[in-house]
Amino acid sequence: MDRTIERVDVVIVGAGLSGIAAAVELKTKHPERSFVMLEARADIGGTWDLFRYPGIRSDSDMFTLGYGFKPWTAEKSIASGEAILDYLNEAVDDYELRPHIRVEHRVIGADWSQGDRCWNLEVEGLGGRTSLACSYLYMASGYYDHDQGHLPEFPGQEAFGGRIVHPQEWPDDLDCAGKRVSVIGSGATAVTLVPALAQVASKVTMVQRSPSYVAMDSDVDEEANRLRAEVGSREAFERVRLRNLQDQQARYQFARADPETFKKPLFDEIEKIVGRDCREKHFTPAYEPWDQRLCLVPNGDLFHAIRDGKADMVTGHIETFTEDGLRMTSGEEVPADIVVTATGLQLVTLGKIRFSIGGAPIDFSKTFTYKGVAFSGVPNLLMAFGYLNSSWTLRLELVNRFWSALLATMDELGAAVVTPVLRDEDQGMERGPWLRDVSSGYLVRHMDEMPAQGDREPWVNPQVHEQLKNLLSAPFDDGVLRFS
Repeated sequence: MDRTIERVDVVIVGAGLSGIAAAVELKTKHPERSFVMLEARADIGGTWDLFRYPGIRSDSDMFTLGYGFKPWTAEKSIASGEAILDYLNEAVDDYELRPHIRVEHRVIGADWSQGDRCWNLEVEGLGGRTSLACSYLYMASGYYDHDQGHLPEFPGQEAFGGRIVHPQEWPDDLDCAGKRVSVIGSGATAVTLVPALAQVASKVTMVQRSPSYVAMDSDVDEEANRLRAEVGSREAFERVRLRNLQDQQARYQFARADPETFKKPLFDEIEKIVGRDCREKHFTPAYEPWDQRLCLVPNGDLFHAIRDGKADMVTGHIETFTEDGLRMTSGEEVPADIVVTATGLQLVTLGKIRFSIGGAPIDFSKTFTYKGVAFSGVPNLLMAFGYLNSSWTLRLELVNRFWSALLATMDELGAAVVTPVLRDEDQGMERGPWLRDVSSGYLVRHMDEMPAQGDREPWVNPQVHEQLKNLLSAPFDDGVLRFS
């Protein structure tokens, strides 16, 4: 390795929710380690800087989506994208992370050098391509493509006389006031967009191929606000966070064990606002709860927009775009001046970086995941990934606790390298999907590109909090981790 190349102990790729959490963990628990954060975008925030569509908000409460080290103190527990971005910037300033952050620095390639015991990174910045070496690489770049969303081809798109936009690329100059807007999709983005657009558009129509489960809740946690006044912000935050964590996990387990009983109060609440016919036709999915993530509708805003005539629902298959909107296979015409394709995300594996070991490319789809955070045969690399059935950050903080303990163990052993390696008894393990029991299209489309789960610990990727907590807190002398 060229000794003139800059070298640091740790590189964190990404300066969004995950990257900031990792940097705080490193700075507070391992202050002796040098690190930089490389962010491809022009500012920090990740998801919350990227998405700028109307109504963008959290899909989880901020007591669990927020950090354990920074209590959420705002009145609303379901927060706007702008409020979340402010919160992330406060965290960066609170922990003096800005000197470590390099924006508009995209990692193109990462090659592990066994001789130098480091990752050699090829980085593209405003000044061209540079090199950077690190002893440990922490991937906090998320799991979807920031460059573009999922864009299915619809017949007749070229005939449409209006404008077609994807929420991930929301134009600053898009004016929906007084326009007819059709939103294609049934997930979290669609149920957020429809009530927000209904405030200005002449009519908004949500066009879905099939229904999703939606749950209503208040965007203000009255108990949390009462507790703040009684015991202070920190104590209130910790109590409510624990309560919400337990509630999220209990609801998930209940939904999987007794789906019919779980559905009933969801359906009852919807029917109170829009009636049974609307609920049965447009909000009764064909799959079971939590086969796909539940969508949150704060204060029932989507259903109030439908009841008040500001929004409509159309469920079925699109036959074609027309000059004036959409035509369904049923023959129903959906007039539109603007069509928003809220059709999902495009997933990527580890930020589209070219990974190699000694110049030999790594195919992550051929690896097994180690506890959902690392990869068989790949040294000094960790990937941040949150929960799908609960708040993302709750899992992140378990991952970071594991990572911090792993770094401390490396120090104790005088080890420069740690690699998960298949044991003799793991050879020939059955390969399972990286995420089990999910049917969301955006995940299923890309599952073959991800590492596999095995049929035994530690080659599993659990989405149940207690199971993951036990897995990540298990001793490191498991016969899998090789320290050298």
